[in-house]
Amino acid sequence: MGARMLRNEAEPVRLRKGFNFHSAQNVGLIYLDSDEQFYNEINNFSKLLKSDFDIRKVLSLAFVDEIEKKIPAWQIQNEHATFFTRKDLNWHMRPTSGMENFISEDFDILIDFSGGNSLPLNFIMKESRAKMKVGLRGTKAERYCDFILNMGNQFGISSFVEQLNSYLSNPKIR
Repeated sequence: MGARMLRNEAEPVRLRKGFNFHSAQNVGLIYLDSDEQFYNEINNFSKLLKSDFDIRKVLSLAFVDEIEKKIPAWQIQNEHATFFTRKDLNWHMRPTSGMENFISEDFDILIDFSGGNSLPLNFIMKESRAKMKVGLRGTKAERYCDFILNMGNQFGISSFVEQLNSYLSNPKIR
């Protein structure tokens, strides 16, 4: 039911524009929180964007697929990371509260680290007003992306970050 609702809703009007890590000033990261190691890799990538590419603002949004009482301790301690849980979803699996600020944020680049098959994060991806959306080929979120990486069967955060850096750190690519 939620997947049909996602598919049938119109995408918001947004300014589409190509960016690389040298030209972007505001980057959003969305991901499905699975464990502390994954969270740390996202956090390290966020720090890398700020230090190596001088990106001013990097915000991340995680879906923690738990009831609110079981929120992992590592999720609570980061001021630049927001998260939501099952409690924040309606019966269509659409995020209902607290996501408006992230969705309306004027990101130059929005990167989907979820693997593209998380329905709540696909709602965020579709509704975001980001100028450039980055995701994976062969996923349900692919249709909302402007830049798609083909990782085949080798999707892991390390290889995804490597591919992102390979393409988006090139100042000639826009």
